[in-house]
Amino acid sequence: MKRRDFVKSAIGAAAAAYIPSSRSSGFPGELRVLSRTGLEKSLKRGEIEELASSLRRALLVPDSPRYDEARKLWNGLWDDRRPALIAQCIDVSDIVNAVNFARTHDLRLSVRGGGHGISGQAVCDRGMMIDLSEMRGVYVDTKAGTASVEGGTLLGDLDRESQAYGMVCPAGVVSHTGVAGLTLGGGIGILMRKYGLTIDNLLSVEIVTPDGQIRHASAEENPDLFWGVRGGGGNFGVVSMFKYRLHEFGPNILTSTSFYAPNQAKDMFNRFFEVSQNAPDDFHVWAGMTSRETGDPMTIMGFTYAGSMDKADRLTRPLRGLGKPISEFTAPVNYVKQQSRIDGHNAHGRNYYIKGRHVNDYDPAMIDNILERWHRDPRRLNTMRLVTFGGAMADVANDATAWPHRDAKWDLELGASWVDSDDSEEFVEWGRDYWESILPYTADTFYTNEIMDEKQDEITANYKANHKRLLEVKNAYDPKNLFRLNANIRPEA
Repeated sequence: MKRRDFVKSAIGAAAAAYIPSSRSSGFPGELRVLSRTGLEKSLKRGEIEELASSLRRALLVPDSPRYDEARKLWNGLWDDRRPALIAQCIDVSDIVNAVNFARTHDLRLSVRGGGHGISGQAVCDRGMMIDLSEMRGVYVDTKAGTASVEGGTLLGDLDRESQAYGMVCPAGVVSHTGVAGLTLGGGIGILMRKYGLTIDNLLSVEIVTPDGQIRHASAEENPDLFWGVRGGGGNFGVVSMFKYRLHEFGPNILTSTSFYAPNQAKDMFNRFFEVSQNAPDDFHVWAGMTSRETGDPMTIMGFTYAGSMDKADRLTRPLRGLGKPISEFTAPVNYVKQQSRIDGHNAHGRNYYIKGRHVNDYDPAMIDNILERWHRDPRRLNTMRLVTFGGAMADVANDATAWPHRDAKWDLELGASWVDSDDSEEFVEWGRDYWESILPYTADTFYTNEIMDEKQDEITANYKANHKRLLEVKNAYDPKNLFRLNANIRPEA
């Protein structure tokens, strides 16, 4: 048996062994739910049982075992949301049946892939959640240099399996992020300047559209739909399978991190903005802050270098230890390990208020403002990071895919996390006030996967000139806006 077949077979066998009998779950005689447009309605037991009998995996309702486990996402801020139905899927036929049920009964609908979205739109209150978390098969075709990946797959799954064959697909930086949400929103990560965004390496998708049809989309087949899913988010259906181009790479990547005292922060950020845009495309250059045990900000600058190791010393010397760092670490690191290095700082179940904006013109007053408002609180862990765009991701035209930000220079993400949900109201307000003070120094555009509480007009404007074409695709495939819990493209009435 080939290794790629075993990977899929092992996952499938585990899922099959875990299939409960939804038919004997004791569904209620009536279940109150919300419609697509937010109206209250009811489902009868017979209707619920009909859906349950069509799923190979399971249908969960609020009284079902494992319901609370299944409904919770990475961001604990949304733990109070309680779907009326959770349709757990293990294959594309399950997805088709779930989509058809939601459309037929006009239900509020959300889709969970990896469940890592900051804004919590993967779970809907009193509607139906389609859950792909057991669909994590990865098929690597070494001859074609491709990976076919199911819709619930995590980045760690993709990285481990592709690296087993000495290949890589450029993706994000937290291993428990889902490939689906990351890809549909564009896909930024440490290899984007070398190989482009994740969507630039997407070859095709298998997608269940709102009419319940299974469609394949690529440059040759349904090209309008393929254009739309590359940056248009989950607006057009449920992607059951992604096919990516792989690149020979690994097993190591050179990584460097330098730590600075608080009084060096402004100088360090000035140097970051000065040198980062001029780095060769093999470099991913970033900077950020976190909190020390004292509550003071610890500033950090780092890079990864994905080029030829015989040039590493000469090319990396200008970026190592800029200024006077407290400490510096530079060494080759296993790529899979590198991709999970910050997992611990992004733990499941904490409450997160984090959002982002692009920065195209650096004003040192932005850093002054960020430092001034950092404010120590032992209950809250502040976080901030800047990453450098450009390179291969900027070589693609703004209208070649739905992702319209090829000319953005840097991406700023800032916010905090905390444990106690009783602190959420206070810290969400803190985060909003913080961002209000920073917005004058940023662009009005943002990475879709970093939305938090943006209004619809902001989301629409963020698609820029591509919105017109995205609207045409939305009108063609989802004119009733069944898939609306996302960075929504509202169809014309």
